[in-house]
Amino acid sequence: MSTATAVRTRLGDLDERRLLLLATFVPLVAFFTVVWAVPIVYALGMSLFAEPTTAPSFVGLANYLDVLTAAEFPLFLWNSVLYAVSTTVFSLLIGLALALVVNQQIRGGSVLRTMMIFPYLLPTLVVIFIWQFLFDPNIGVINQWLVSYGVVESPVAFFSTSRWAMFAVAVTSVWKFGSFAFFILLARLQAIDPNLYERARVEGASTWQAFRDITLPHLRGAILIILLVRGIWMFNKFDIIYLATGGGPLNVTTTLPIRVYELAFNEVNFGGATALAGIMFFLLAAVAVVYFRAFEPEKEVAH
Repeated sequence: MSTATAVRTRLGDLDERRLLLLATFVPLVAFFTVVWAVPIVYALGMSLFAEPTTAPSFVGLANYLDVLTAAEFPLFLWNSVLYAVSTTVFSLLIGLALALVVNQQIRGGSVLRTMMIFPYLLPTLVVIFIWQFLFDPNIGVINQWLVSYGVVESPVAFFSTSRWAMFAVAVTSVWKFGSFAFFILLARLQAIDPNLYERARVEGASTWQAFRDITLPHLRGAILIILLVRGIWMFNKFDIIYLATGGGPLNVTTTLPIRVYELAFNEVNFGGATALAGIMFFLLAAVAVVYFRAFEPEKEVAH
């Protein structure tokens, strides 16, 4: 083969690679531009206007200042953080505990694994009805147990009492979404080489030492991903809180997503609503950047 022919062959291969790269890369960029970048840019643009949907009037950062300086903003932010952290952490802990149990190949483990997916498949409205019935002060099973065992003197209206409303919503959320952590951790546990535990037992390691030195290091990547994904998901969660309490009583369960809805549809303040949504976006983006810099979960998953 002549030198000229070899060069043409290489150029042809290079062109094919470029075409293949363009054929796969361009549609992906176009897809994310349409469904991700354009809505975000549009929403952030709306946040700079007063009455952006009817009579747009450019106000700059005034909407952001109004939202941030509102007296209730710290409460709504705290509620969002409390709800996201509590539901994420308890979902992780319960999912880890159940995954460890099922991974031991105990009798009934397959039944438990099947039952874990059941709450996740239920519509959110059905889940709310179930837990409102369980927490009902008149006929709820939980209140009957609490009273009969002397934990409380009289039934508690969990969803309508400012002291317990967030607790009730968090319990409902953990019950519905706990299977997310369970299945991810169970899959990671089943990928650990059993010979590692055999060697640990031969060397005299206790159950706790085996868990600390073998199980946890292998689960670290999965745990970090669960914390990030589930934390962002629950921070943005709207439906389960709105259906259960509507943000009440006395705003104790009003989170930032609930407040965005109130501003947009109750107060018809779309500029303020988009500004608050923009603040949520920037907060979560900052958390994600710090998270990836501090923990580098992609390296954990790669291992």
